[in-house]
Amino acid sequence: MSVIVQFRVRVPDVDRFKAALEKWRPKFEADGARNAQLYTSESDPNEIGWFAEWDSHDQMMESSERYGEEFQADAGTEGLDWETRIWRRLV
Repeated sequence: MSVIVQFRVRVPDVDRFKAALEKWRPKFEADGARNAQLYTSESDPNEIGWFAEWDSHDQMMESSERYGEEFQADAGTEGLDWETRIWRRLV
């Protein structure tokens, strides 16, 4: 059963984050990310919610270990606090 991975982070530059995500999207998709969507908070436009479906939490972690540091350098999110939640479908 697949999982939805939610990343939440408050970014200093939303346009830079969006550009980095578009640059890295093919690599994440090649690693198994599906249906990735990016959202911004209505109450704080610098708060980003990034949701993607993966076959497993482990699959996402392997991709993060492979590309995470380079992606964060491009996105301008190095050293920021990220919240990660893994969602499993109940029904």
